[in-house]
Amino acid sequence: METALTNPWYWVIAGVILIGLEIVVPGVFLLWIGLGALLSALLIVLFPDLPSGWYFLFFAVALLSSGSLGFWIQRRGKQKAAGLPVLNQEMDGMLHKEYIAAVDFSVGRGRIRVGDTTYTALGPDSIKAGDVVLAYEHQGIQFKVRPVTPTGQDEDPPPLPPEVLEKD
Repeated sequence: METALTNPWYWVIAGVILIGLEIVVPGVFLLWIGLGALLSALLIVLFPDLPSGWYFLFFAVALLSSGSLGFWIQRRGKQKAAGLPVLNQEMDGMLHKEYIAAVDFSVGRGRIRVGDTTYTALGPDSIKAGDVVLAYEHQGIQFKVRPVTPTGQDEDPPPLPPEVLEKD
């Protein structure tokens, strides 16, 4: 007697629906469940006389195997991309460049001009509006800056005032 579990077309339809849902509801896992269902359909076609319990067992193994394969593929892709420039990491791309202070720094805080906008920056109070500064680090969306000496030699980063350190 053929049931929904032993008919390969139900497994194929379920697999295709799950893979299609991955496009609508991106979550990366539905693709691998759908692949497990398609592999189960293939098993039913190759071995139609197996008890239905074997189909469930194979589906579970196929699901875990395809999920592990997907996890491995994603991890491998991230490792390859580790040496490439970071996409959508704007703050990292703006480090180690010189900018102009937009306002006088007070209590270790000020603003620097980057292109057509300004960013909050942490640095010594000796930085005045119009001074050239070097962004050497960032904390979230705030740059840590130090003044650039007239000879072009950077100074060591001056210590931040205690008021700024206590807020972090």
